[in-house]
Amino acid sequence: MSDVSGHFLQAALAGDTLLAWMVAGGLALAVLAVHSFRVVPAGERLVRFRRGRSGHRVKGPGPVVVLPGIHRGVRVPRGTTWADVMWLEATTRDGVSVTVHGAALVSVLDPGRYAQAVGSPESSTDEALEAETGRYVAERDLVELFESAADQHRELTSRVTARTGEWGVEVARVELSRIEVRLTADLIRWAEGLAARTSPAAGQLTRTA
Repeated sequence: MSDVSGHFLQAALAGDTLLAWMVAGGLALAVLAVHSFRVVPAGERLVRFRRGRSGHRVKGPGPVVVLPGIHRGVRVPRGTTWADVMWLEATTRDGVSVTVHGAALVSVLDPGRYAQAVGSPESSTDEALEAETGRYVAERDLVELFESAADQHRELTSRVTARTGEWGVEVARVELSRIEVRLTADLIRWAEGLAARTSPAAGQLTRTA
């Protein structure tokens, strides 16, 4: 009788152990499922990389499977945004200091390049925009800069996009909304030089004085 009881006890313990393993396995699968499924909204894409392999796949919008330990997912914005150029100090070709305000219409053209970029693509885009805007101002005289401020600055836009394209970002349009000139010594020299060039008599009077 004791032998039979022992067998029943062993069977019960084995059954409990199996049930425990099944419960643990079910919980593990549930946790894996929760962490594996991601919902990508319409304004984003998810770039999925497989560890140990080259290449990537762009997923979304909608549900996407990213297996922990196997995949790496990087979310990428797809909407258009405005990047601001605020209080940028620059000097024109004829030596006048100006302060430039502007903005650029930015969007992600290549999510794969964006996801693989070194550093922050947003910061890199802002740096490229400021650098090219400063160079754009430095290549123009003050009068020319104000004359060209009304157009879409196609040349400036092309320059910025040529740099940002390396990390998958497109700059569709750059606008310089305000160009401020402070009354400084270089502005006074510029005005005197302009007066001398446009009016020989005024230039002679300035030199005599």
